[in-house]
Amino acid sequence: MSQQRIINGRYEVGELIGRGGMADVYLGRDERLGRTVAIKMMRADLARDPQFQTRFRREAHASAALNHPNIVAVFDTGEEELPGTNGQPGVACPYMVMEYVDGDTLRALLRKDEVTIDLAVEWTEGVLAAVAYSHENDIVHRDIKPGNVMVDKSGAIKVMDFGIARALSDSSATMTQTQAVVGTAQYLSPEQARGESVDFRSDLYSVGCVLFELLTGRPPFVGDSPVAVAYQHVREEPPAATTLIPEISPALESVLTKSLAKDREDRFQTGKDFLTALRAAHYDGMAVSEDESTSVIPPAVIPADTEPTQAMGAISASDDSIFEPREELPEHYEMTGEMDAVNDPERTGKKKRRRGWLIALLLILLLGGGAFAGWWFWNEAEQQRIEENQVQVPDVSGMPETDAQNALTTAGLRPILEYEHNDDVDRDRAIGTDPASETTMQRYDEVTLNISLGPDQVDIPDSLQGASEATVRDTLEELGLTVSDVSYVNSPTIPRDRLVDTNPALGSTVAYGSTVALKMSSGEVEVPNVVGMTQQEAENTLTADALGLSVDINLVTNDGNMTAGQVVDQDVEPGETASQGQLISLDVAREEEEPSDDPSESESPSESESGSPSESESSSDEESSDDPSEDESNDEPSEDES
Repeated sequence: MSQQRIINGRYEVGELIGRGGMADVYLGRDERLGRTVAIKMMRADLARDPQFQTRFRREAHASAALNHPNIVAVFDTGEEELPGTNGQPGVACPYMVMEYVDGDTLRALLRKDEVTIDLAVEWTEGVLAAVAYSHENDIVHRDIKPGNVMVDKSGAIKVMDFGIARALSDSSATMTQTQAVVGTAQYLSPEQARGESVDFRSDLYSVGCVLFELLTGRPPFVGDSPVAVAYQHVREEPPAATTLIPEISPALESVLTKSLAKDREDRFQTGKDFLTALRAAHYDGMAVSEDESTSVIPPAVIPADTEPTQAMGAISASDDSIFEPREELPEHYEMTGEMDAVNDPERTGKKKRRRGWLIALLLILLLGGGAFAGWWFWNEAEQQRIEENQVQVPDVSGMPETDAQNALTTAGLRPILEYEHNDDVDRDRAIGTDPASETTMQRYDEVTLNISLGPDQVDIPDSLQGASEATVRDTLEELGLTVSDVSYVNSPTIPRDRLVDTNPALGSTVAYGSTVALKMSSGEVEVPNVVGMTQQEAENTLTADALGLSVDINLVTNDGNMTAGQVVDQDVEPGETASQGQLISLDVAREEEEPSDDPSESESPSESESGSPSESESSSDEESSDDPSEDESNDEPSEDES
């Protein structure tokens, strides 16, 4: 377990809770104010890159300038000095202390399939409020996407990661850096995809893409590669949202259409305009007004020159014919009983009643027949419509997640994603569908798309030993594992900043979703105490594989208190660290010199100064014998003797 870090004397760094493209986010605590914070620190492997340093500082500056309830607040910024090793200078690692948001990103919520139309509109309102505020402060976000928007436990929206935001005065620069488009392909505006300058309306296009995905469950454009998606943003029109989700109102469809216009002049010009139109469409059913006037069909009217209905012949007050007396009957016409019967009121009433029943019966027959004919024609049309809208579920087993979604959408179905572990299907590939493939369904019906999370148990690869931290993180994340902690350990062979081991260990099997701690090489080894060992023992200890050091031997004079061949000193103190392969100098006692047993080989000080008596005598004899004059004088008697 690594040692707890305190930075700037007040921020306690806790567990890793997130990871971005250039920084790690840790749960932290502000000891001075006693509150939980999030600490965003640049990754150690990127801290030496000036470009990443500049980008990180720009994010901190842009975020700190914004104070809005829908934007993650930045409380403090600073730099932590990382010590240098192996002769390399130290480096300043920048960090940001931010508001801690306890919740999920929109990306995570979309994966859970818990987004209704009402929630989609509500969350988009929060995003638009944040974007409108940043635009008022001349800051363009440039990377609005579901992964950069969080929803806290209370339901509030928090927009984060202004990592590629720039002030409006700098937005004339294109969005390409080393030929790579900055941003996320599925939410890029057409001008960003073309590498042109961006402005506030580019953010609003990205918000439109997010709204489309929240409403339909998929982005407006999907493809096999980021380049293919970017091309669609520039050249193709998105599918109508109502064809994917029929419950979406035409008013909301009109808002989506305007927000995703290719030409920025045809989009909403401000975040407030977008927000106002979205609320009016969802709550009041008011569609976005078009430039062209909407044609309205007037109610039907009766033309002035139409003749009155003939059954109700018009009566004119000037028509006096109705008041003229009837023509007299001929005299020979006799009023018979039959005539009386015709004029009988009772009989006339019966005829009228019988005629009414006949008319009613006729009407019933006509209506019944018409209803039957209508039902028959309607049923035939409905059957034909059902048959025309029938589609078969395609076989997507084994396809990558995006390809499987595209195949189902192209077939006219609405894929609903579900994730589960599977030992036989690789992670992020389709297991199958429910209903199964070849099943006949109606167009726009929902079909469950099962995506594999990979095996429930995964192996930590041995091959990661010696890899960089970035490579290890990416590999473990692909396996569904999370890096929880990074510490440094000594290693005699693995270069600095390369993986030595993990906890759980390399090669071990762990549950999917487990956390793994990394042990990175410090590039150093701890020097042991070899004083008192024999020279050979010390050399074996220091040069062994466990240490990998080099040894230099210095022989020192033995004062009689040392054991010959024993190490009496070392230039690196025990317990201190040395670089891999460093030369360690050892002092080793010489063999002690003993006195000789031959007397001729030793002489006393007096003898060395005056010589031995025998030598003096022999030399004097030689001198006397060598001088003849002296011999002769000695042989002659002296004058006194004579």
